[in-house]
This record gives sequence, C-alpha cells and structure tokens, in this order.
Amino acid sequence: MIGKRGKLLIVLYMIFLVILFLMCSTDLIIREPEKEVYQIAVIVEDARDDNYGNFRKGMDQAAVEFNADVRFITLYEEMDAGQQLDLIDRERQDGADALIVAPVDEKVLAAASGKQGSAPMVLLGIGEPEEKTAAVVVDYRKMGEQLAEEMKKRIPAGSHVLILAEAHERSATAEDFLQGAEAVLEDGGYDCRRVRPEGEEGYREVLEALPEGKAVILAGTPEALAEAGGILEEDPVLAGCVQGLYGRGSTMAALNDLDSGVVTGICVTDEFSRGYFSVQMAIEALEKRGGHDPLVMESYYIEKKDLRKSEYEKMLFPME
Repeated sequence: MIGKRGKLLIVLYMIFLVILFLMCSTDLIIREPEKEVYQIAVIVEDARDDNYGNFRKGMDQAAVEFNADVRFITLYEEMDAGQQLDLIDRERQDGADALIVAPVDEKVLAAASGKQGSAPMVLLGIGEPEEKTAAVVVDYRKMGEQLAEEMKKRIPAGSHVLILAEAHERSATAEDFLQGAEAVLEDGGYDCRRVRPEGEEGYREVLEALPEGKAVILAGTPEALAEAGGILEEDPVLAGCVQGLYGRGSTMAALNDLDSGVVTGICVTDEFSRGYFSVQMAIEALEKRGGHDPLVMESYYIEKKDLRKSEYEKMLFPME
C-alpha cells in the first residue's frame, strides 16, 4: 500500500503537471514572439487591367510569406502626377511602412522618393532604371522590339502593319512599346500605319476598312488586343483578311484568343513575380534600411504551342 507520504507526492506531482499544462497553454513559459505586420500601400493608376490579376496574386503570396498587409490605392483622375503625390503623402501620414508606386511621372516622383525619414518606396518603373533605385522595371520599348523581331520572322517583307494605338497618348508604357516595335518594323521595310479608336465603335470601323490583301495587326495595349480579338472572332470574313494579330499582355482574353488561334503571338512578362518581388523589395528596404539595385523583368514571346509548356504555364496561370 502507498503511504501518506507517497499519496502526497502523487498529488503534488499531478498539481505540478496541471500547472505546467496551464502555463504552456497560456504562453507563460513558451511565448511566441509577436511578428510585426508591415503596412504596405500600393499606388497605381488603375487596377482594373486584367494584367493586375497575376500581379496581385504575386503580392498576396509575398504578403503571406513576409507578414505584410498590402492595400491597393488607385488614382481618381488618369495620369494626374500631383494627385499621386498627394496620395503618397496621405499614406505616409496614415502610417504606411512602405510604398509601392507605379509613377505617372518618374521625374516628379523623384523628389518625393528622396525624402529623409520617410517610408521607403519601390517603383514599378518602365524603361532604363537608374542605379541604386529600388524598382521593379519592365522595358516596354525592348519588349516592342522583341515582338517586332518575331513578327519579321513570320510575315512577308513589305506587308502592311496596322498598329492599334490608344485614343489619346496618355500612357508612356504603350508609347514606349509601339516606338520600339515601329522602329524595327520600319527598318525592315514594312508599311506601318497607326490608327486610333473612333467613338463608340472603337477599332471596328478601322478594321472593317482594312486594305486589299492580307494585313497584319499590332495592338499597342492589352485592351486593344482584346477588342481586336473579339471583333475578328465575331467576323470570320474580316478575320480572313488578317495575316496575323500580335500584341502584349497576359490577360485571360489574350490567352484565350491565343489558344483559339485568333491571336498569333504575344509578348508577356511574369506579372506574378513582378508583384512578389516588389513586396519583397519593400520588406528588405524596411528591414535593412539600405539601397537596392533595380530588378529588370524579362520579356517572353509566346504562341499557342507555348501555352502548355511548364515554364510558361506556371507564369501565365499561377495557382490561387
């Protein structure tokens, strides 16, 4: 039989186990360190573009991994550099730890990004980046040149190239892309002609007035590519007058039209990685408080046969 001393020891041992359990379950002994949640504001002109889908998925993935809260802010007025500066100041005052900005005017923004003691800023830039600038850059002029070089391999010399430009020259991205493509095509002896959408009909009227013979269409924006693809899909006779439809962007409309054969070829960037790296760069700027070299994204030319290749499938259709 267990004596009184033994019973007392058992009771004390049980009490000790209960206390130990309670202390562990309430973090009195093993306390998880609280992780700081970084507040990151993303200021862009417009997030309605389908390309922002994969871009935002990349940001969301990085936010989970780096313990950040990412929020999107869009401009009320298109191409308003002053309003963008106001939004940057507002977000800083509201406690944003870092900002990711697609600048309307990079020169105007330079002064704001250099403020001492302000929240670090990562630019979603275009063209040639400046050294030691925290930026994730897409060189759209180079992308246009790349697409034009691929077009030259596939269309006869001297072909008519109808270039679908924006209604108003408001986007440096679109202009850089088209200038790069035009320079290569015109140097190769192609007859290039820019057209703009007209009223509610958009590009329909200019496509229906295509010159005799086979014409090649180059869309300057993802929206123009989607509209042209829709028009050609609805009108097989008109589609028969087109030798090829080319453009840029990884929107679902572009990918579906590429898969169906309406679109011939597109140039794309890895939008998922672009979003991911911009958040990662912002976190690194916060934690290291140092400069960062810009990251220049690669561009890729893809056709229907490339859609199911593993290296492109993951880039174009990232998992939720």
